[in-house]
Amino acid sequence: MDIEYLLLLQNFRVAIGGALNGFMEFVTKLGDPKLVPLLLGLVYWCLDKNEGIYLALTFFSNRIVNGFLKITACVYRPWIRDARVMPVEAAMADATGYSFPSGHAANSTSFWGGLAAKKERNTALRVFFVLMILVIAFSRNYLGVHTPQDVGVSIIVGVIMLFVSRKLLKLLERKPECDKYILLAGVALSVVLVLYAQFKSYPVDYDASGAVIVDPAKMAIDSYKNAGMGMGFFLGWFLERRYIRFSTGGVWWVRAIRFAILAVSYVYLKKLLALVVGLFLTGGLASALEAFGYTLYLMAGAPLLIRLSAPLNAKLSGAAN
Repeated sequence: MDIEYLLLLQNFRVAIGGALNGFMEFVTKLGDPKLVPLLLGLVYWCLDKNEGIYLALTFFSNRIVNGFLKITACVYRPWIRDARVMPVEAAMADATGYSFPSGHAANSTSFWGGLAAKKERNTALRVFFVLMILVIAFSRNYLGVHTPQDVGVSIIVGVIMLFVSRKLLKLLERKPECDKYILLAGVALSVVLVLYAQFKSYPVDYDASGAVIVDPAKMAIDSYKNAGMGMGFFLGWFLERRYIRFSTGGVWWVRAIRFAILAVSYVYLKKLLALVVGLFLTGGLASALEAFGYTLYLMAGAPLLIRLSAPLNAKLSGAAN
């Protein structure tokens, strides 16, 4: 049934000559694991630190859960399961790892769902953010890279993680000292995910010629990356909470410049880490270390720069007033 649904969408794509492909490719990027951390950075660094922490806690915790689910279920992509499925080629670059559950749907539920969860926000905006989740999830089906159950389960898990993250932050309001236990739990889960990805067995299937259809090592890369993100998040969050304690203050144009500088530095740090780590490691462990580094920068490195530049920020904001 799921494959038949994808084929129905595929026939529609062909019938309209791919007229909606570009739009769906744009929409799907709004749940991309490369873009969402930058959107998190915008909120966390420049707009609302507390909301940014909530969004980041949900996003990175969800990445860990997603990593466990992917390499436990080991569900192949739709076009591997059925050769009749022909995804939009441009979407295949981001369709890495196993299919179930969808990372893009998980990302969009964590971020856009987190924005929608704020009760004080305008109702129309909250509805818009919920629609964003649904449209992004549908785009994964439309482009042929995920089945309905891939995106549906991701949305359900994402909603659960939004609830859990809110409860954890409420707990910290009552018992601030519990942050060290959350740090330990988050890092422990990330380490367990690395070990699980490294040592579990994976299905190995062969085509008619005897060649391996899917390389298990490549399928596990996403889970290593998710584990690295998790470790980087929890350590960075703890360091910022205990020692850095930056503020998002400043006039709008100072914040805009701040975001531009930090976003560019984040993007180039990712590239630098890939080059440096690649000199010593390859495969899943390299991906985990790279993800740890750039996520640590997102949560603690960039806030430290903001804290150090606070006097200049205050001077510029004062001059503007």
